Amino acid sequence: MYDLKGFRQAFNLTQNQLAELFNCKQSNISGMEKSMRDLEPHQKEALIKKYGEASVNKFVVSSFLKDNANKENTNDTYKSEYTTYLLPMSAMGGSLTRFAEPGVTLQNCEAIISPIADVDFAITVYGESMAPEYPSGSRILIKKINPSIFIDWGKTYVLDTPNGVIVKEIHECKGKEGYVTCHSINPDPKFSDFDVPLSEVYGMYRVLMCLSAK
Repeated sequence: MYDLKGFRQAFNLTQNQLAELFNCKQSNISGMEKSMRDLEPHQKEALIKKYGEASVNKFVVSSFLKDNANKENTNDTYKSEYTTYLLPMSAMGGSLTRFAEPGVTLQNCEAIISPIADVDFAITVYGESMAPEYPSGSRILIKKINPSIFIDWGKTYVLDTPNGVIVKEIHECKGKEGYVTCHSINPDPKFSDFDVPLSEVYGMYRVLMCLSAK
């Protein structure tokens, strides 16, 4: 499978620009993004020629989707895989610079298979600030917590804020009550720490597992 939407967003491309590159209609690009089907050889070649093989291969992902008829395991005493939902948005591994996505319902989400239980949602990571542990294009499994009760400092969380959805390592904010410090794993100086008021966090989700892109 190929995450064409993720690639397009990472390189700030429109569907029309990709359609021109692939010599097809915009509606074809829309269908490819929804189905996440593999690229045709000539399409992959066109992307590699312009953006490089490493960049293109970063968005090749494992097939996590499963037909609805096979979702439920009939064995009540043991389940080797579980169903969760992939949010149709991304958690940005960067600073708070993009507008938040509009609200979504489960009808907007794709059902996917999780290898662990007790997962609320899955979401895709874009950006390099949390690399290499959470590389761009990977999917993370998350569970909502109540930050007013307990925050496990130094762990990775997804924060839903008015300015966008971010994935960061969360630390206690020294000297600023009611704030948390968002820290990037990537040591590059351009990914500096920043503070976020908890009053502007709509939801806080603990990252349970990363399903890395191939």
